[in-house]
Amino acid sequence: MRRKTAKELLAESFFELSKSKNVDKITVQDIVENCGYSPATFYRNFKDKYDLIA
Repeated sequence: MRRKTAKELLAESFFELSKSKNVDKITVQDIVENCGYSPATFYRNFKDKYDLIA
């Protein structure tokens, strides 16, 4: 079984948060805190949260 990449875990974190919070209200900080990564890891994989959504 392969391990999930940081990109996959960040996307899952966003999806999880979107179930209980309006997408416009979700911040990058919320996403990284939810999965235990740093903002630097987020920005290494995505330009912004809209890049993640796309």
